[in-house]
Amino acid sequence: MEPLDPDAVVSLDPEQSFWERFYMVAPLIVVGTQNEDESYNLAPKHMAAPMGWDDYFGFVCTPRHKTYRNAVRTGVFTISYPKPSQVVLTSLSASPRVGAPEGPRRKPALNQLPMRAAAAVDGVFLDDAYLFLECTMERHVDNLGENSLLIGAVEAVHVEKEALRVSGKEDDAVIRDNPLLAYLPPDRYAAIDETNAFPFPAGFEK
Repeated sequence: MEPLDPDAVVSLDPEQSFWERFYMVAPLIVVGTQNEDESYNLAPKHMAAPMGWDDYFGFVCTPRHKTYRNAVRTGVFTISYPKPSQVVLTSLSASPRVGAPEGPRRKPALNQLPMRAAAAVDGVFLDDAYLFLECTMERHVDNLGENSLLIGAVEAVHVEKEALRVSGKEDDAVIRDNPLLAYLPPDRYAAIDETNAFPFPAGFEK
């Protein structure tokens, strides 16, 4: 078997920062948590995914951020999957905090974001997203460099009616009529509205 072609492939040093040297496709979510003063915090994340086929969901966050500290302290968090039309609102949820170093430091931009209350946990969603998860903290895996993986058990799931897969509508039509927002780290996004069925081999099982 031949090795990778050195004329076509560039080998990067894994000891140096390399994730920003190329593009990948990632989801873009907004994590909701509750601050110490009982106000709510929203923050975008893209290193996020279901943790297997059961009711677990995880995302990566640094302990330096309020999102991590709030989720660990309260034991709950929410997940909103925004639409492509909400990319500006999603970006605003990443606005820096302002205020004296001794606190409280707040994100003024959050006052401009429309929110909806969660039902099963004490939290909020980004209004008009298409998928909503309510989670209780299951565990957190720390010391992944400067980051951690937070894993929650999904206690409630809500899906916008038009985005729900139903037997009477083709899957490609569901996505065409309700485009998905994808993040291409480190600095681009895309709206996905054209898809094809994946050619699974015969006998494939998940």
